Amino acid sequence: MRNTSIIRYLSMRIILLMLVLMVCWLGIAKYGYEFALDDSAEHYLYYDAQLAQKQLITLPFSDDFKLVTRQQDSLPLSVQQAWRAGLLPLNQVTLLHQATLDTYILPWQPLNSNAVPIFVLHSFNSEDTLSIMPWLVLLITVLSIPVFYIVIKSALKIREQINTLKTFVSTNKQTEQVSKFEELHTFYQALNIARQAQQFAQQRERLVSAYLSHEVRTPLAQIQHGISRLQQLDNMPFEAIDVLQTLELSQLRLTSTSNAVLALWQQDEVAKQQLDLRSIITRVVNTHASTSHPIKLTLDAFEVIKPIHLALFELLITQAIENALQHGASPLFVMVEPKQLIFQNAMPKDTKSSSGVGLGNLLIKQICQRLNWYHSYEIKNSKYTLTIRFKAIM
Repeated sequence: MRNTSIIRYLSMRIILLMLVLMVCWLGIAKYGYEFALDDSAEHYLYYDAQLAQKQLITLPFSDDFKLVTRQQDSLPLSVQQAWRAGLLPLNQVTLLHQATLDTYILPWQPLNSNAVPIFVLHSFNSEDTLSIMPWLVLLITVLSIPVFYIVIKSALKIREQINTLKTFVSTNKQTEQVSKFEELHTFYQALNIARQAQQFAQQRERLVSAYLSHEVRTPLAQIQHGISRLQQLDNMPFEAIDVLQTLELSQLRLTSTSNAVLALWQQDEVAKQQLDLRSIITRVVNTHASTSHPIKLTLDAFEVIKPIHLALFELLITQAIENALQHGASPLFVMVEPKQLIFQNAMPKDTKSSSGVGLGNLLIKQICQRLNWYHSYEIKNSKYTLTIRFKAIM
């Protein structure tokens, strides 16, 4: 089926209604013009009086509906009585209603003249001169039926097409006839293409996630197994103990980081736990704090329990601390509050700010989006502040 525009769809129906209305209105206007129902009677009465005044017509003049004369005796009896009673003022049109006749009367006399008036009469049969109002009521009544029909049918058709598109948007269920309108059909095609691209991207990400999960966790498991076997040896040199401890810490950090990175690749919602953030932050801060890079931690007096993914949250804190220690001056202040987490330290005088740029900041942004949190950067009074709020701001 050929698609059509909504504007064209409605325009054709509105134009059809307007044409029907114009035809009916022209018929009523023609009827009113012929029987002087459009207030044109006065014009023609004065016109006939001027013709008689200029002697362009011979008096008395009479035809089927017109009488022009100076003789009062030739006037209808009802008109004579109205004239004698003073009901017909000079140079004014008067409508005289009778049982079967409507008569427009103009007694014409030039100004500043005592000549005998010229009486101009236009008579119409009352049965032929019906009122326009009943015709208008009939026209409105008759046309209201197709008007309401077309309007309601058009509205229902548009609503049906929109509901079909809504169904596809919410359920991705395709129908045989998506839309007969070009605008909705174009939107459907664009949405269909976007969803196909999304499905392809999701499939690709699942493959990459599965590959990385296998290729990263397999060697990590081997490293952990090797370190465990080395720790069971009794004849190891004393100097190897520090190396083993370093390897074990690196293996634990690499495992946590890989779990966090793999969680970022997941399309589904990550598994979260209700944990107290204070203990986790304290552990990560103690790992990174040193004499050359002191970290001053301020904890809230009460528990700050939030639903988090442990590996993602640890990676978030690690990246925030490493960025601050790498690009800022010591000491680093870390403040844990019920609704937010703040990292603040001074900016070095010999460097320029590059907030929001770099792999660490990109990871912080992605992790906050994954946890449905909000983060912001601020540089004020030569201090760099990273604020992480535990709720997304719409």
